[in-house]
Order: sequence, then C-alpha cells, then structure tokens
Amino acid sequence: MNHKSAWILSLGLIVAALVFGIFFYGARQTDQTIRVVGYSTQDFEANIVKWSFTFSETVPTGNITNGYKNMNDKLQTLKKIWNDLAISYEDFNIQPITVRKMYGQYGKIEGDILEQNIFIISNELDAIENLAINPVDFTKEGLAFEYSNMQYFSTDLPEIKMKLLGAATENAIERANEIAKSTGSKVKEITSARTGVFQITEPYSTEVSDYGMYQTSTRKKSIRVTVTCTFTIK
Repeated sequence: MNHKSAWILSLGLIVAALVFGIFFYGARQTDQTIRVVGYSTQDFEANIVKWSFTFSETVPTGNITNGYKNMNDKLQTLKKIWNDLAISYEDFNIQPITVRKMYGQYGKIEGDILEQNIFIISNELDAIENLAINPVDFTKEGLAFEYSNMQYFSTDLPEIKMKLLGAATENAIERANEIAKSTGSKVKEITSARTGVFQITEPYSTEVSDYGMYQTSTRKKSIRVTVTCTFTIK
C-alpha cells in the first residue's frame, strides 16, 4: 500500500513538473522581449547671457573708510555707464563688498583689498559680448574688472528636452523594428522606457558625464539624450 502511494506521488510530481515546464516555455515564447537604446541630438543657440564681473579697490591700513567711498564711486560710475548704453536686463545683481587683508613681506599687513561682485542677466547677447570682450566704455572711466565671465542659457530648454525625448523614443522604435525584422519577428508593443541624462556641450564635443552635463561657456550648444526601451516581439 505504501509502495503504491509513493508511486502515485512520484507520478504526480513528474506530471506537475512537466505541466510547469510547458507553461514556462509557453510564457517565454509569448513574452520574448528586446531592449533597444534610442538616441537623439540637436544643436541650439542660447538666448540668455549671464555676465559676472568683479572690481576692487586697494587701500593702505587705516584707510578702509576711503576704500568704501571709492568703491561706491565706482559703482555709481558703472550704473551711469550702463544707463547711457541702454542695454536691457532681466537682473542686475549687486553683491555686498567683501574685504580681505593685503600682506607684504614677512606676513606684515599692509592694507585692505575691497572687492564687489556683480552679475547681469540679459537677452541682448551681442551687446553684452561686445562689452565683456572690449570694455573700453568702462576703462576710460577708470573701471577695470578683476574678473569677468559669461555664461549662456536658453529659456527654450524645457521644450527642446521634450522634443528630444520623443525623437529618441522614435529612434528606439525604428531600431527595434530593424532588429525584429532581421530575425523574422515583429515588434508588438513597448513595455518600458527609461531616459538617460541630458548632455549639453559645445558643438562637436565628445565629452559626457554619468550625471549629465550643462556646459554654459559657449553661445552655441549641442544637446543629446538616450532612451532605453523594452519591446515585446512576436
């Protein structure tokens, strides 16, 4: 009796394993997938510039008050020149004056260095570039910049990104169709999509970063992105 029960149990296990195997094989046959990476890129030009610069004043020890006065005179001169140029701006940001000690030989304090940072955001890129590259309007009034830097941005970037994601997805679909066609299959549907990070660089750059990149030093830019899609095929 026990021998017969053991035989029946063994047979049941074999049948169950066979049924499960057939089901698993069938599931794999109906759920075959391929994963494809789509790619899209576009060149664009910035429409906003941020110009940052610094001017300073050096005074002997004990003359800090005169230093602040001279810095204020420079700031007023800067504002007057800017008003005369009539260049529009979205932001004219003036940072507080910072003071650091000036050291001479053997570490002796010889005076103070006063510095003021300013940045201007404008959509008049040509005018700002001309001023930054050739600041004669300022130098003839005694204003010399210790530091000057331009950064370029685009207010159209959100729309550009959306367009590129759509184009990269379409590219993934085209690639999936080609792969499926070469194996005698057809793409059924997309089951998942994962976007990569955006790489914004100067044109013709091969530089990339795992965390994405936004290069702001050039007016003309190139943006690219990938989309990884998974498709079922039949």
